[in-house]
Amino acid sequence: MQGELGNSVWPFLTDPRTMGPVPEVDIDVRSLPSEVSPPDHWQERSACYGLDAEIFFPTTEEEASLALSYCAVCPVKELCLAWALQNGERYGVWGGTTEQQRRRLNRSVA
Repeated sequence: MQGELGNSVWPFLTDPRTMGPVPEVDIDVRSLPSEVSPPDHWQERSACYGLDAEIFFPTTEEEASLALSYCAVCPVKELCLAWALQNGERYGVWGGTTEQQRRRLNRSVA
């Protein structure tokens, strides 16, 4: 029967908002801005401005791909990441990184 997973015309077998394991990030934390103003100074220029915040707080790392796709084209991504690292943001996607990726970045700097 057309529409079942085995014979589907839909090319995705999984939810297109999910991805596999979170890739490593290659970011030189020392190149990020050292003094960052609070988000209310730059968030209006962000690619995520006005979007549902729930997108940026996925329940699993694999569900972060939609948020990361917005971050990929964001003009203030570096400010956002610097803010998250400097203020210990533990939850959500910030500056193109997931919670797990930021923990790795923090460990690499320590």
